[in-house]
Amino acid sequence: MKKLAIILLTAVLAGCAAGGRKGPLTGCPPCPTVCVSTKAIEAAPMTLASAPELPLFTDTDDRKSLLKAAALNLKYFEGLKTGAPAYTFGARTITPKELAASTSRFMRLLETTADPAELDAKIKENFDIYQLAGNDSTGTVVFSSYYEPTLEASLKPTKEYKYPIYARPGDLISINLEEFNEKFKGEKLTGRVNKGTLVPYLNRDEIDFAGALEGKGLELAWFKNRADIMDLHIEGSGRLALPDGKVIKAGFASTNSLKFKGWLSALVESGALPREGLSHEKGKQYLLKHPEKERGIMSRNKRYTFFKLQQPADPEEGPAGTYGLPLTGWRSIAVDNTLIPMGTIAFMRASVPDINAEGAMLGKKQDSRFVFCQDTGGAIKGPGRVDFFAGNGKKARAFAFKLWDAGQLYLLVLKESGE
Repeated sequence: MKKLAIILLTAVLAGCAAGGRKGPLTGCPPCPTVCVSTKAIEAAPMTLASAPELPLFTDTDDRKSLLKAAALNLKYFEGLKTGAPAYTFGARTITPKELAASTSRFMRLLETTADPAELDAKIKENFDIYQLAGNDSTGTVVFSSYYEPTLEASLKPTKEYKYPIYARPGDLISINLEEFNEKFKGEKLTGRVNKGTLVPYLNRDEIDFAGALEGKGLELAWFKNRADIMDLHIEGSGRLALPDGKVIKAGFASTNSLKFKGWLSALVESGALPREGLSHEKGKQYLLKHPEKERGIMSRNKRYTFFKLQQPADPEEGPAGTYGLPLTGWRSIAVDNTLIPMGTIAFMRASVPDINAEGAMLGKKQDSRFVFCQDTGGAIKGPGRVDFFAGNGKKARAFAFKLWDAGQLYLLVLKESGE
């Protein structure tokens, strides 16, 4: 154990990469630029908002999905083990008990208050409202989005389906560094033991192109092309449409926690395609026409995701989030769990893509809604980044590829006198 601790300390001092549930679409070249200062955070990650600073708590979506997400949130707290850590919100210390009470009160307000103006008043009366500071301490938060893709796949290799996804290898080790030192709260280290030394795990080039995992019985399903696999890896989970018409799920199992690089960004940086007008479809077609370029482009993303199959796929149930239960489309968000506890109620405001049911972009619109902090992401770090889960289907896919916009995020905790 002492030897392992020394190995861990050496790795940490060298600079370890934190693992994440997924690598979101932050590397997507078509995303518009949001100008946000990246200077060092000098203030607290969140501040208690005073009455004049509070937004109008108007939700632009239906309450059915909101109540569904709230019920799952409450279920999370009911199953939470004792000893879960407390968090600091401004001058308050927030415990899981307080967050559970917050969800219960929030659900009662939703069920008993139909008028939007009355709900706004009751939210402000019952809850302390904390605004996420943003990376520049001005309250500006950048929102990206992810979704659950549906991809064609086969449970058997064929001439058409020849590229596999893998189950988590038995030699992959994931270590919670916080258990060794509290200053590494939320940080993880992933690797494997080689001749008694903990080393980084195999990268994408070693696995997909050098065949490092072949013959180990880890193949789960096969795909027609690696671009589809990359989408699955980026999103962290997805629905697999099989040749016989059945649909199953590929759920997230683990990653190698190595550096993430979007393959579309890699295409642009290699000079293969211009950034202007680039889309997922154009990138995919380029690789199909230039297979000799595939290894160099795909291997730029060293991060690799492993999966577990789930049968059958409930069309109404989202993938599992970091909080251990299904995510709810348009109601779940991924945040930095070192700053914000899972299960926190939030309210977001942003200018977002206006997408119709067929996935067509109609323009931009102002959106405000209640959401729940139920997930994390490899690139979602600090108080200035939030990843929004859009669900599945054409609308969700288009929205996930288009959202990269600034807005505000508020965290709701039941007032101490209101429990």
